[in-house]
Amino acid sequence: MKPLFDNPVPPYPGWKRHIYRLSRPVTDDDIAAFLGNEDLYVRETASGTRAIIHKYGLVEINLIVGERDAEIWFNPDGGAYPSEYVDALLRTRF
Repeated sequence: MKPLFDNPVPPYPGWKRHIYRLSRPVTDDDIAAFLGNEDLYVRETASGTRAIIHKYGLVEINLIVGERDAEIWFNPDGGAYPSEYVDALLRTRF
């Protein structure tokens, strides 16, 4: 079985990647809720259509509908704030 988020490429040089295990599979409603006023980007991959959500230049969230993992990229130079933001954001839905 191929990893869901294969061939990781950071959105910006130096950004770090984390894979979060979610309590349930991702839905289209979850993606819409996370999206807010941000633009949605999609990427076709071997593991499925990946929804890519950029949140205010702090984090990039990659989700695949029907899967229980989320790939999150953030700038480690941003201190603890990006990590805390992602934790709070994921807790609103999962």
